[in-house]
This record gives sequence, structure tokens and C-alpha cells, in this order.
Amino acid sequence: MNKDNCVVLMIDLQEKLVNATNATDEVKNAYKILKTASLMNIPIVVTEQYPKGLGETVVELKNIFNENTFVYEKTDFSALNNNDVLKKLEAFGKSQVILFGIEAHICVLQTAKALIKKGFEVFLIKDASKSRKYFEFETGINLMQQYGVKISCCEILLFELLKTSKNPYFKEVQGLIK
Repeated sequence: MNKDNCVVLMIDLQEKLVNATNATDEVKNAYKILKTASLMNIPIVVTEQYPKGLGETVVELKNIFNENTFVYEKTDFSALNNNDVLKKLEAFGKSQVILFGIEAHICVLQTAKALIKKGFEVFLIKDASKSRKYFEFETGINLMQQYGVKISCCEILLFELLKTSKNPYFKEVQGLIK
């Protein structure tokens, strides 16, 4: 992963979905990813599936949104079916997408599949993604891997973005890891 060639795409970490999946640890990892992306000026695209019914993005994540964060509502399961999301991702001119969210076997899977078809290199952050049922989560992860998605985790991502302990953000990012 290259910080100069990537964008973060967070799928549907919303109030009701987080509660339904008991995604406490996943939200903590999402926070670390978003905070690191914000520090390093990596663009962040956020989707919210039917927020009127499922609530908005959880507050602890919304609190770190900045001018490099772009939030889009959607009703389709694949985020790329929202033309504004697709146009925004393409406008960045980056080839790598760091992907995570809820539910892994539905919206994240369908988005990952569409990203691969569009030619993006996709990195799924497994420990920042969740489904209500473990079997469906694992099946979704396995399918994504078969489609060509690279499976990673939060800590690997953070250190791949840093590259070196001499990175000016090293201490701050290291402080996020507990």
C-alpha cells in the first residue's frame, strides 16, 4: 500500500448496523484508520446505507471527518452504483482502495467486486469489517479473496502507510495502537 496512491472507502459504519453486529472493536480499528488517513492527507470516502432508517455514521468516527472526507448516502448494496461515489473515487486518480465496513458479506463484498471490475487494487481491512453472523462474514471474506481482493488488518495497514519509524507521523500513529 502506498499512501500517495490510495483512498480509504468506509462502508456503512452506522448506528443501527454497528449495534446489530456488535462491532465495537471494528469501530476502534476504523477510528485508527481514519485518524491515520487524516494525518497523512489520504482521501476518505464514506457511505451510509439509507441513513433515515439505519442512522448516520457513528459519532466517534464522524468526529474525525475533515475536508478530505466525503460522505454519500446510498440505497444500493454496492457503493459504486452511486455514480457520485464512483466519480469521486475516479477523480482522485488513485489506483489503490483501502476498504472496510458493515456488512462484509453484502455491501462490502458487492463494493469490492465492483472496484476490482473497475481496475482498482483493493485491500480489505478484515478487523475493521463485520457481519451479523460469523459464517457469512467468513464466506464474504473468502469470496473477496477469490475475486482478487487483498486481505489485511488494521495494524499491517498503519505500518505499511508509515513505511519507517522516521515518518513524521510515526509517534502519533503508534500511539493509536493499544
